[in-house]
Amino acid sequence: MGESDRPVAVRQREAGERPAGVEGPGWRGPAWQIWRLQLAATFEREMDRGRGFLWLPVALSIGIVIYYALPAEPSLIALAALVVAASLAVRQRRYAVTGFRVTVLLLATALGLFAAKARTDWVSAPVLSHDMTAVVAGWVADSEENPGAGRRVYLRVASIAGVAPNALPRIARITIRAHAAADFAVGDAIRVTASIGPPEGPIMPGGYDFAFVPYYEGIGASGFAFGNAKPAPDIGQAPLGIRLREPIARLRELLRNRIEQALPGDYGHIAAALIMGDQRGIAEATQNAMRASGLGHILSISGLHLALIAGAVFWIVRALLAFFPRLALNYPIKKWAAAAALGVATMYLGISGAEVATVRSWIMLAVMLGAVLIDRRALTLRNVALAALIILVISPDSLLSISFQMSFGATVALISANEAWVRHRRARLALVDAGERNWMSRAREVAGAMFVTAVIAGVATAPFGVFYFQRIAPLTVLANMATEPAVAFIVMPMALVAVLLMPFGLELLPLVAMKWGLMWMVFVADTATAWTSSFGDVPSMPALALVLLIAGFLWLALWQERRRLAGLIPVALAVPVMLATPRPAVLIAEDGAAAAVRGDDGRFAILGGKGAAFDVANWLRADGDARDPTDPSLEHGVACDDLGCTAKLADGKIVALALRREALAEDCAKADVVASRYDAPADCAAHTLVIDGQRLGTYGAEALYPGGGGYRIATAYPAARRPFMPPAHHP
Repeated sequence: MGESDRPVAVRQREAGERPAGVEGPGWRGPAWQIWRLQLAATFEREMDRGRGFLWLPVALSIGIVIYYALPAEPSLIALAALVVAASLAVRQRRYAVTGFRVTVLLLATALGLFAAKARTDWVSAPVLSHDMTAVVAGWVADSEENPGAGRRVYLRVASIAGVAPNALPRIARITIRAHAAADFAVGDAIRVTASIGPPEGPIMPGGYDFAFVPYYEGIGASGFAFGNAKPAPDIGQAPLGIRLREPIARLRELLRNRIEQALPGDYGHIAAALIMGDQRGIAEATQNAMRASGLGHILSISGLHLALIAGAVFWIVRALLAFFPRLALNYPIKKWAAAAALGVATMYLGISGAEVATVRSWIMLAVMLGAVLIDRRALTLRNVALAALIILVISPDSLLSISFQMSFGATVALISANEAWVRHRRARLALVDAGERNWMSRAREVAGAMFVTAVIAGVATAPFGVFYFQRIAPLTVLANMATEPAVAFIVMPMALVAVLLMPFGLELLPLVAMKWGLMWMVFVADTATAWTSSFGDVPSMPALALVLLIAGFLWLALWQERRRLAGLIPVALAVPVMLATPRPAVLIAEDGAAAAVRGDDGRFAILGGKGAAFDVANWLRADGDARDPTDPSLEHGVACDDLGCTAKLADGKIVALALRREALAEDCAKADVVASRYDAPADCAAHTLVIDGQRLGTYGAEALYPGGGGYRIATAYPAARRPFMPPAHHP
């Protein structure tokens, strides 16, 4: 950038000149103007360091968030016109430095809107409009363990009895009892009688939308099978995409069998999860302990696992090549090691099943190893920003996934902290004679780095854990510190060695060594869970608080100078937002089968609830309530009979849940709020607030908040549903 391109005020300030409008000699004048000029100079220096590029994925993300927050579906043509207009604005402002930068960010935001809309239209597929019981025929595209309920099979649908061909979902997700699905593999044609319907939405307004991810995966039906699945050779050969996946599926099954033969029991299941992403068979108690201790991320193949595998290969290959001085001195062995690491990581991606989160981690790793191949630093925020841009352009919907948010949040926090640490360390080492740094000082540095890494990663990901799981793992830092050496130096390296030796039948020894690390990991998880079993549950965090925390975090992480500390302001504002957010007085399930009523003790009592344990468990967790859905205290103050249930709110108003149609007449006359899966009489709304089947079918689950002598109603969905929402249907 030339001297003439720099803002006039900045050049005047650096030259010691008095800007126009500033009274008195030198810099004496209005404080706000001096502050503005200093801020402009700070941003100019940040841009000179290339920090502006880091905000491109942020601007793209803002566009994606705007798309999903719109009340109605926008036109793709209109969004394309917006991108063209923003592009013209960039061209027009190319000679004005500030204007150019602003319009580039606006263009990135417009591109985010367009990419999200294009992705939504591209994956569009039919979704069942209502619940039904039918015979489903199709080809097994994938399957996974569904703990306690058998296997969850993903069928590429060929036919559904009673559904027209043009209304067939692309994929049906059906849970089949384990013994009934054991004999089927990817590519097999099967036929099964199942109770299926559209994927379910949020269990409460503002809650996790269980239909969002299935939409982008092409899943248009979900349910469970009656009886055994049977072969269906009459539907013909599986589609090409499934046939191409068959060899990988067979390899994965072979790997799993070999691993579990070497390590029978729970440790074999955990080893299979770490090597190939298959969590089937892991004991529920073990999974709960891993989550409660903050170690649950270890069970899912993520950027950590890929980085450990690739790092081990990189170090081993480079060390072996360094034994040959002629090679080390004359050839780029570092690049060769990076290429080998990328190749092994790609192989690992294949055998792991190439889930979306793993592919995302592989892209991040490929960008960083690619930087090594072109003689650039691997661990930089620019590489993370580039990986984020690639992922968001290909799959904009991944921005809303917890795996994307937690992985990039931890990565950005760690690299940003490392940048600051490197600057501090260089200044410190400049004052310390190299001879004074013995092995003790180096050991202290390593231990300190491990502690700081665990703290930073824990703090960076904690808001997402609160928002999505309503859980804080108090000992997550200590638990991760305790298990990090075992995972990094025993578990994952031995996993790699076991896979490499498996073709020769020599996998037993590395798997046994891997088990030692797994035993320590499970011990730490069980101990941390036992110590924190009575606390850690917190109420749900409002979306605005999470947005403030993310905004403050990005401001702190992406800038370098002291003014980045302004990011603490939105972080501080998130606290009163969380504390001031009201809690619902009434929650009503989408199917009208259960409701939660907040009594005078401030806790929920449950009306109905038969067959709604999942909804109740999520309601309690969102309220920071540690009670189990079967806890007898949930019936405190509830009166039930065969027709329905009633309970009183803290202000004495009566809430009624009509479980039978016959109860509606009496409930409409006596209750202040009536909820039911059935349609209420037309005159019922004249006496009371009615949430009936027609309304639930349109708006989904609902929440009532007291205020102004009445209630503010929040709904899971708007009246006009977006494409990624399940169709409105009567419960």
